[in-house]
Amino acid sequence: MAEEILERVPEQVDARFIDTLEAGDRIVLGRYGARSATLAMRWGSVERLRDGLLASALSNCLGGRDSRDLMVAWALHFFVAEHLGHGPRAVFHEIADRLPAGDTSELLRVFGARDDVTLRSFGWCLVQTGAGPDFVPVTP
Repeated sequence: MAEEILERVPEQVDARFIDTLEAGDRIVLGRYGARSATLAMRWGSVERLRDGLLASALSNCLGGRDSRDLMVAWALHFFVAEHLGHGPRAVFHEIADRLPAGDTSELLRVFGARDDVTLRSFGWCLVQTGAGPDFVPVTP
């Protein structure tokens, strides 16, 4: 379902497009965005990473989450962008440029430009599983 929504996303998202999304799409896009960092890491796919970050950002446009929660989630995308050899700043700005001006696009720009983002500092750990790399919360 999220992939179907992403296929409809125009190059430049505007309020009219956001208005076509339904309340349930927020959850679908949010879950897709959360899982996409792991899949992008496993597949070596910057396209999947971008799609996931866009999905997460669109989910936030439908109903804003606390910016701290978003940064915790987006730390995975930041890490994977670095791992895949793509500057997080460029990836995050690319997605921000597609969104309407507002809190979500601004947070993407600010977070993508940070130089202090590590998995550990945002509560994550990279582990190897039978299916490949995955991210788990750090336990205290």
